[in-house]
Amino acid sequence: MDAGLAGVEALSGIPGTVGAAPVQNIGAHGQELGERLVGIDFLDYATGEVMRLDARDLGLGYRTSALKRGRAGIVLAVELDLDAGGWSGPIAYAQLASALQVELGERVPLADARRAVLALRASKGMVLDAADPDSVSAGSFFTNPIVSESFARAMPADAPRWPIVSEEPERVLAPGEDVPALASAEYQVKLSAAWLIERSGISRGFTLPGSGAAISTKHTLAIVNRGGATAADVAQLASLVQTRVLAEFGVRLHPEPVFVGVEL
Repeated sequence: MDAGLAGVEALSGIPGTVGAAPVQNIGAHGQELGERLVGIDFLDYATGEVMRLDARDLGLGYRTSALKRGRAGIVLAVELDLDAGGWSGPIAYAQLASALQVELGERVPLADARRAVLALRASKGMVLDAADPDSVSAGSFFTNPIVSESFARAMPADAPRWPIVSEEPERVLAPGEDVPALASAEYQVKLSAAWLIERSGISRGFTLPGSGAAISTKHTLAIVNRGGATAADVAQLASLVQTRVLAEFGVRLHPEPVFVGVEL
């Protein structure tokens, strides 16, 4: 950002190291790291060798990668393809566009985009701040679930949903080969985990008796440490949220954080 390079400005405020970013394929406000990731230098745990892995070799997906799914090692360097000029990429998130008072797809000065992103994240307790107890969290605890089109149609009318349309891979047909029929399979739809949590009866600030963990008072996707919370406290609260959403909507929420020594 200081160098006037654009392409990851919507990720401003996400805590963590650069090397961890491709593991999670971090994303926010309409951008994902994978859109700009060229490749990484990787110290492979199994072989002890340093190797170059292109982005296409990392199995990047929604908040996941081959590294998160079990390929052990250390990310030594990350190569990104960024844009010079001091202007943001096209604004692709409605709430951010509203905060900037621009239309979706417009560009703004890079510094303005960063300030707006940080302000939005802070309003949800998603920027680390010693003065804000809601910021003591692992960020969004659950990913937005992805369901079938038919399942999404059965959801309440006011449930937020975003269609995910995957493009067919390009093919070169051999001479005389028939043109394949268009794919008829239904598309997938992303639902709002925050909406599901709130509508299942888990409100902002919810906590279990005697637990140090609680739902953020600003954002139902974050589980925060109110002081002295144990890993078991966090897992217990997360499990309750999963159970309530599953019972109410038939959707199982999946956690974003990686668990070490704790089952959920």
